[in-house]
Amino acid sequence: MTIAPIKNIKSEKIQDQVYEQLRTLLLDGHWKAGEKIPSEAELCRMSGVSRVSVRTALKSLIAQGFLVSKQGEGTFVVDVSVAMNMDLLVPIIGLDKKNILEVLEYRKILEVGIVPQIFANLTDSDLDYLEQNVQALEKLSDDQIETNAEIDLAFHRKLCVISGNSLIIKVNQILGNLFRKSMEDVVLALGNRRGRDYHRKIMEAMKRRDLPKTESLLAEHIQDTIDSVLTTEIKPH
Repeated sequence: MTIAPIKNIKSEKIQDQVYEQLRTLLLDGHWKAGEKIPSEAELCRMSGVSRVSVRTALKSLIAQGFLVSKQGEGTFVVDVSVAMNMDLLVPIIGLDKKNILEVLEYRKILEVGIVPQIFANLTDSDLDYLEQNVQALEKLSDDQIETNAEIDLAFHRKLCVISGNSLIIKVNQILGNLFRKSMEDVVLALGNRRGRDYHRKIMEAMKRRDLPKTESLLAEHIQDTIDSVLTTEIKPH
């Protein structure tokens, strides 16, 4: 079992910090579906907090469907994609232009709509993650299609996580393969220079705590991609 990079917990809102760290690890795929996570005792040792705080965080994650507890065996990661069978949304031969446009339209409605929730929960740690993500994207060449797509998508996925809405987070998990395939086809057709530029501008607006500018830039970013897809030949790969 891979050792989890659990950070030392600060004194304030301890159980919330445990919850956020564990949820981030789950969303980032640190533990795979069906994998047993460390025991309560191990998590207490890694985080330096009491068993009560760890147990409370685990109960929240179980209630939200991220984890399942099996009597006498431990706590395991739930595979929501198997339960929902949503991989069928991604055709074997790839997505056509209509599919990609529908994904982009969905993302525009969702991501712009949750900006107020993002700003209500935004922390310096979140901004550090987004800065590192943008820097990683800026270092890539356009021919690194899958890596470009994954890092780009991680930026948008993080925005949904920051919103704190467990339903949005779970739906994004379920649709993860669809979003990834769509992003790969977009990067293949358009490159990612404009995407990198927009991510930098969005992140800087968030650093300034400028909610209206973040909303407008995010809407402009996704609409710019929609407009480009409309005028570009898309070749599924």
